[in-house]
Amino acid sequence: MASQREQVATVVLAFGNNADGQLGCGISEDGDDKVFSPCSLPVFEQLGVVSAVASLKHSAWLTADGVVYTCGDNDEGQLGRSGKRSKPLKVDAIEHLPIESMAAGDSFTVMAAKLDGRLLGVGRGERGQLGMGGADRENKEKVKFSSALGDEQLLAVSAGDAHCVGLCRSGRVLAFGENKHGQLGLGDFVSSATPKLVPALQSRPVVQLCCGSAHTLARTATGLLWAWGCNEQGQLGLGDQKTRFRPEQVKAFRVSRCVDVAAGSRHSLAASERGLVFAWGAGGSGQLGSGGIADAEPYPRVVEALKEVGRCLLLACGHSHSLALVWNEDSERECLYSWGLGSSGQLALPRESLQDRKIAPLPQRVKLEPGLRVLQIACGPLAHHTFLLLAPAQPQPCEQQQLPPGSAQGARSNSLRTALDADELLGTLRKLALESTASSAQLKPLMKAVGSAFSSVSVLNASFRNVSKGLGPTDDCSGVDLLKVRRAYHTLVFELQSPDLTAILGRATLSICDELLKQRVPTDDPENLRVFLVLFENPLLLGDFRTSLFPGYHVALQRLIGAVNSLPKNSQRLLFGWLKHLPSEYFGRVVEVMQQYVTFTLTQPGQNRSDASAAVLMLQTLWDVNQEMDGILPEWCFHNAAISQSQDLQEHYRQWKQQQSLVFSYCKYPFLLDAEAKRRLLSFDAQVRMESTMQEIVAQSMREPLPMNVSFERMLHFHVRRRHLLADFCGQLWWRLKHKPACLGAPLAVIFVGEMGVDAGGLRKECLQLVLRQLCHHTSLFVELEELPGLLWFRPGDGSEINLQDVPMDGDDEENEEEAGVRLLYDPDWWHHLPEIAGAIIGLAAFNSIYLDLRLHPLIYRFLVQGCISTSFEDLRLMHPTLHRSLEILRKTDATSLGLTWSVRLPGAFADVDLSRQQASEPGSDGYAAAASPSSEVPPVRPGEVEQFIQAYAKAALVAGMQAEIEGFIKAATQVMVTGSAFSLCSADDLELLVCGVPYLGNFKELEASCSYCNGYTAESTTVQLLWQVVGGMSELWKRKFLLFCTGSDRVPILGLKALNFTVSLSSVDLDHLPTASTCINQLNLPPYYSMEMMRDRLYRALEHHEGFGFA
Repeated sequence: MASQREQVATVVLAFGNNADGQLGCGISEDGDDKVFSPCSLPVFEQLGVVSAVASLKHSAWLTADGVVYTCGDNDEGQLGRSGKRSKPLKVDAIEHLPIESMAAGDSFTVMAAKLDGRLLGVGRGERGQLGMGGADRENKEKVKFSSALGDEQLLAVSAGDAHCVGLCRSGRVLAFGENKHGQLGLGDFVSSATPKLVPALQSRPVVQLCCGSAHTLARTATGLLWAWGCNEQGQLGLGDQKTRFRPEQVKAFRVSRCVDVAAGSRHSLAASERGLVFAWGAGGSGQLGSGGIADAEPYPRVVEALKEVGRCLLLACGHSHSLALVWNEDSERECLYSWGLGSSGQLALPRESLQDRKIAPLPQRVKLEPGLRVLQIACGPLAHHTFLLLAPAQPQPCEQQQLPPGSAQGARSNSLRTALDADELLGTLRKLALESTASSAQLKPLMKAVGSAFSSVSVLNASFRNVSKGLGPTDDCSGVDLLKVRRAYHTLVFELQSPDLTAILGRATLSICDELLKQRVPTDDPENLRVFLVLFENPLLLGDFRTSLFPGYHVALQRLIGAVNSLPKNSQRLLFGWLKHLPSEYFGRVVEVMQQYVTFTLTQPGQNRSDASAAVLMLQTLWDVNQEMDGILPEWCFHNAAISQSQDLQEHYRQWKQQQSLVFSYCKYPFLLDAEAKRRLLSFDAQVRMESTMQEIVAQSMREPLPMNVSFERMLHFHVRRRHLLADFCGQLWWRLKHKPACLGAPLAVIFVGEMGVDAGGLRKECLQLVLRQLCHHTSLFVELEELPGLLWFRPGDGSEINLQDVPMDGDDEENEEEAGVRLLYDPDWWHHLPEIAGAIIGLAAFNSIYLDLRLHPLIYRFLVQGCISTSFEDLRLMHPTLHRSLEILRKTDATSLGLTWSVRLPGAFADVDLSRQQASEPGSDGYAAAASPSSEVPPVRPGEVEQFIQAYAKAALVAGMQAEIEGFIKAATQVMVTGSAFSLCSADDLELLVCGVPYLGNFKELEASCSYCNGYTAESTTVQLLWQVVGGMSELWKRKFLLFCTGSDRVPILGLKALNFTVSLSSVDLDHLPTASTCINQLNLPPYYSMEMMRDRLYRALEHHEGFGFA
């Protein structure tokens, strides 16, 4: 297979042996059959030649129109016409059938048709080298067509002495002909007259094939090289001289990837990604370019003489000679070099420049006319002559001339013919689709090619390459340009809008997923795994398009997921390693595809729900990758609605809770459950705990008498006065925490002294909201973070800085008998334990499913989930980003001249803190002995202590001076809330949602759409329509007041406003009355106001003065 670059040649030069007229320039009158000076073939000046091939005694050329011209010896009919000709003539028998590729062996020629990929052959075929079965032994001059390819379509062919290999559109490699040296790669030495698949190369992204006389080379898209066949001279490059009857990888090119290869009779060449030329095999004629003569070189060696010249662009091999086109960086020109046997003129070098007038053991530059650019160097493993295909040189922009390593232009045509070029393919499809005159005959072959390509593992592995990243994949980069992939799929599925094309793509997707599932893909090299990244971008696998575009998408998904899960562990790690370094949109697509399959399996009738387990296992791996990369995607992307809303969730929870490890359970994968699902499981645990708590309290009260004047009912209820709400509630809460913590496991119930109303849920919501608001406003427990407005953190201090401000305390005014009862089960020292009380309130809210308006920093919720304080330097960035940046800069700065000391002012603190004392007080610390003395001066930060200072500063800014408060908060919160099995499923984000609800208000249209009506109201009632018009025109502040009035909380549930079960009921009171609410059942009691002014006036007045149960 000749080495070439894509462009049509207008100048063809020939030189070398011409004994049989194989040069095409006629036979010299003086009888000299050796041409040392390149001669031009004028017949091709107007035709435009795209490739040429040379064999021992004949040659062939292929024009841009697909017409074949031949000349030379024709004793075996290899020219495809009668008579011997020394001038090129076209093969008339196939003039009507355009040819895609051709190759020439010993007295035979094979071709691949452009339209349908059929195999054509002519000439000698007794050893099966034409691939025609038994039909190739007669009528040799007649061009024959093979029927043995089946559905395969050939793209490129290469020929040796008596064997051939072909590259199909599907990426498969076929071989036929003589096999006594194993050159067919079939695993035996049996010749074959029909094309057979080379099993070892199946699914590998082969992009270039070339034959030596009795050996074969195959290059993959990532520059790996495979070799097999005769190895008597080490021409396989495997380090020995043993024959191989199966393809074996040339290990020398696992590091130095190759971009072009060529094979001579018994030697081989390769150009590396860096532009170096490697040679190995027979060197008796100097064809290795080493400067000497070697019988055999089994290892690829760099041709040092070309290393200093520049970067190799093209390579070619003849029988015993070699040629290379090199880009000279000094002269910024392309230079042609040749070496090896030159006695017939095949090197285009003068006789006198040859050693012994026969060989050139070192590369020598070939002189060519200026203004011409070499497009192809054509010879062959049997040839002692050479062709150059040239075109007028065109000025190139500087950026194209300065090609980066790995962009060597060698084999950009033949070598990538199986790889999909998205822009070229889709451009052709768009053009045909937009042309109203495009015939089905034009579209059908192209659509078939699309189906063949997208159903082939090897083609997709070779396609959509990002050449800027280099040839070979790495642990971090697959080399796939996923933007090209996404653009290709978008054009095929959406832009062209062809049902036939979509159906073809769907069938191709099913086929390739089936091939992957059956483990027909080798996993010994990363290049074979890139197909998975391409398939994950297929929009037909997404549920949004399943109904109309690809009904069988779930079958393909099942096979794809099974294939991924069946990969070896190291292959899985590599695949997911690529994923974690991709932009989030591509990583998210993989997660989305997995989620779609899980949802389909669980929601569609007739599906086996156990099939979802494979996708869940893959989602687990993706989740681990996401956590490893600190959250490529937010947690909610992994939540699955079908699992979270499943009726079987509670049963899965029971099985998981009983530690049935062999039973598949959703609860083993908590990232799949949204916060609402975890809230339901927490409520289940809470209900169980409440029942056991009530039984325990009853049993304990029977064993031990209650305190004097304390009834059983008072043990379970908080009695509070609205004026003394903070003191009453906190005093009773602290007493229970100290003496009867089990009581807090009962349902929270609140009685407002002096007010009517039974707590059915609304009173406790109002009470906790008010207590928490006063705790934040009237104490110095929390401080608002300067750089994160709205978020609270514990104020640095030693506990003595916590003071109550403007809070009515116990005994401030006279009490009646009922109010005096509040003092029962009460601890007056509660205000010394505010952190514990705040934590207990958080625990009560989570335990009783009450949402609070407490905007603590998310780090607090992480502490609650972990059950302890655990910080890192990166946590500082989340809380004090400016301080974090400053300390990062300090790491990179010479701190000797800054005069740093261990005394710092922490964010939110009122005084400086000596970090050296904290360092000295820590266990195992090597702090300063002098720092332990209060009278000692604060020591400076020495040069070797900068990192220690930074870590100490970061830790102090987060928790120093607050550690006792935070620990007390965590202990009380986890003591009160249900911290059982269900709690262990919660993440920090989940816990924040469980305590605070959704942070945003949401769309009130959802509330209106989900609202129910009773006592005479309907959605069409005039009063109801007026209500929603008024509410819809409210600001966010007033909408929150509306929620607080109607439900007892201004927070939005996890599932949004639609989950409130909101009801509007007709109130029969007079129209001068204001609306009321039953917060325990989220019901608004609305009089029949008949005008917009009346509705707005009454509703706003009710919201403004809603506190207390005067309106409920």
